[in-house]
Amino acid sequence: MISIFKLNKNRIAVVIGSNGETKREIEEEFGVVIEISSKTGNVEIKPNLEHENYEPLNVLTVKSIVQAINRGFNPDKAMKLQEKEYILEIFNLASILGKSEKKLKRIKGRIIGRNGEMRKAIERYAECYVSVYGKTVSIIADYENLQVARKALNMLITGMPHHTVLKFLENKYSEKQKERFKEMYKPEF
Repeated sequence: MISIFKLNKNRIAVVIGSNGETKREIEEEFGVVIEISSKTGNVEIKPNLEHENYEPLNVLTVKSIVQAINRGFNPDKAMKLQEKEYILEIFNLASILGKSEKKLKRIKGRIIGRNGEMRKAIERYAECYVSVYGKTVSIIADYENLQVARKALNMLITGMPHHTVLKFLENKYSEKQKERFKEMYKPEF
């Protein structure tokens, strides 16, 4: 299985890394070959069948990692996707909001918040990573936390006040903490 897609021109260098380090690290870790055209931004991910780390699903995992880097995540955060329970979800704001640049800018501002506070709150309480890049918002999280982050983003996009979204996030976080506490101290008979 071969995966081909396009990178943003200004993210090609981040995917490759200094002296090709990031690309080489990903290729070693997953037993794949990544070919990047610096002119067009085309990426081709092929399996390296002779490599000891090769597994059939690695091409898909690497595709998710490279797409996460392409959507504004740093490579360390993107590598979280190698854990099976983590998912990358990309929301195209232009398809949700329409073509209005003014509206797009306003909603991106709402998601980020003053000094990045809202984005940090979503990351903290939903235990995920959020990247607002170009016309997209991307989330790296496990399934349960992805639902919480997705709901918070939806609340922000539909215009709910920041304090309402924060309250929702805090409530979900405290519910999770209570569940973890119950699991930890469940009596065994």
